[in-house]
Amino acid sequence: MPAMRQTRRAAPKRAPAPRGRARSPRRTDSHAWTMKLGAWAHARMRAAQYDGPTRRILVGFTLASVLAIFVLLAAGLGILDDMGRGIQTSAGNAARSAGLAVRLINVQAPNGMQLSEYQRAEAEVKSGIMADDVMFGIDPSEVRARVAELPWVEGVVVRRLWPDQIQILITPRAATALWQDQGHLSFMDGTGRKLGEAKETKSAKGYALVVGANAGPQAPALFEALRSYPAIAERTSAAIWVGDRRWTLRLKSGGDILLPETGMTEALAQLQALHASHQILDREFARLDLRTSGTLILRPTPERLSVTKAQDAAKSAQKA
Repeated sequence: MPAMRQTRRAAPKRAPAPRGRARSPRRTDSHAWTMKLGAWAHARMRAAQYDGPTRRILVGFTLASVLAIFVLLAAGLGILDDMGRGIQTSAGNAARSAGLAVRLINVQAPNGMQLSEYQRAEAEVKSGIMADDVMFGIDPSEVRARVAELPWVEGVVVRRLWPDQIQILITPRAATALWQDQGHLSFMDGTGRKLGEAKETKSAKGYALVVGANAGPQAPALFEALRSYPAIAERTSAAIWVGDRRWTLRLKSGGDILLPETGMTEALAQLQALHASHQILDREFARLDLRTSGTLILRPTPERLSVTKAQDAAKSAQKA
């Protein structure tokens, strides 16, 4: 019996498993992260409530914020100003009770130099310091700046001498002449700068005198020229600035010497030579005019002119 070929049945195909519901994709949007961050912060805040150091930091921050708000409101309403004035007044009264208030303001010059009573009083007023001011409230640098504004002050040092003295040490500018301007007499230094009023007659003695508006700035050139002609300088009592262009020298004898607008040095040299030969500066005259180069015009005094006329009349009578 022929062998029968056994055929192998193919396994029946299984039906595909039914697909379940598709999974939704994972959410990665910003809203989800915001929710997580908020939840984390909330958890940290709740944990901080039970954390001692963190709780103290939060309380300190809250108090500082409240204090800052109070300060801003107080400053806006002026409460701090009132409080500051009250504290300052109380501190000042306490300092005065302890003897730390100004009792003496000592204004003086160094190295044997002298200040007039007027200068002392002017410097004390300019300092702005009042008796019974609290020593702690006085700033030496501010006082020094105020006093240095005075025109006759060259240098100033301010010291607090505890417990109750203020020393103001002033180096005055050296006065070389007096300047009479519109009836006011002032000291003047070598540059023609006014140093303050010359109210004391004694302190004004011995200084050369210049007279006229704007005479001060012009005076140094005249004084420099006169140094070369001592015979003229020692006989001059005042120099008058005329018309803002030239000088007239008034001699101690009362005569006037009219100097030219230009060529002043040459005119002085001519006058010095004339005095050396004829002693003209020791003679009486009303005016000696040197304004024209190479020419000298002499006008005698009225008394001298009367005597001269009388002498001429007598001579004429004798001849007749």
